[in-house]
Amino acid sequence: MMFFQKIRTLFLLPIILLTLATTPKPVDTDTARFVSQKVFVMEQALAMGQGITTDGTYFYTAGAATGLHVTYLGKIEIASMTMVAKHLNPLPEVCKARGNNHIGGISCYHGKIYASVEGGDVCHACIVVYDPETLTATGEVYDLPNDVFDDGVPWLAVDPDTGYLYASRWDHAETVYVYDVNDDMSLVKALPVTGVGELHRIQGGEFCNGALYLSQDTKDNGTVKQLLKLDVATGEVTVAAGRDVNSDNMEAEGMTFLLKDGTPSLYVLDYNKAVGIFLREYQLPALN
Repeated sequence: MMFFQKIRTLFLLPIILLTLATTPKPVDTDTARFVSQKVFVMEQALAMGQGITTDGTYFYTAGAATGLHVTYLGKIEIASMTMVAKHLNPLPEVCKARGNNHIGGISCYHGKIYASVEGGDVCHACIVVYDPETLTATGEVYDLPNDVFDDGVPWLAVDPDTGYLYASRWDHAETVYVYDVNDDMSLVKALPVTGVGELHRIQGGEFCNGALYLSQDTKDNGTVKQLLKLDVATGEVTVAAGRDVNSDNMEAEGMTFLLKDGTPSLYVLDYNKAVGIFLREYQLPALN
């Protein structure tokens, strides 16, 4: 086994080095300071092209190749930044049978991973729950109304303080929907958003210090990808930070936060459509 691991490493190393050499590094802004990055290529990139969350020891990731009907979950040990487990096509049979073919955003809560799932001739948006130890489905599948999530459910985030799960449609979202994880995913409320108008191209979300942050991928700001902040009490949305990814070929995907010595760091997935996935760390002055 060690021999094949060495061969694999020797094969991947030139690809990784070429990827790093041909991809511009992010540029610091007043609201987001670039700290570090790690690049993932080949099947590891496939396992993390959509969503990311953490329990403090591991990053958990989600990926999908919709055209190939391939989904993936991954598990990265934070201490070594090494992917230690992957699960190919982890969707439960009920999802596969109706054409679900995409896992988007994911979020950890009380020893479980909650995943946003969509796809098929009819969207069939739903929330699927996974065991973080095995990356297998627990059997819990919660369907969402297709008339509300008619263009899918690209992201979700669970509030660690309340157990409320937040989600919205992908584009032209005027409302964020709130569900109670501890009450069979019952609808708590529909929260109208204000402040920036409709939400466009939201790719991921996560809570930090009681606020919900959203990763947005629009081309309105050139190479700057915005991080939005949503006040879950009022629905007001403001721009929390702008990340200059310094490339026109980069798509912002999921995000999460990790506490380091009591200070939260933002980790975000940036997808270089030509080569692989960058897991990037930022410090945000507004959170310090």
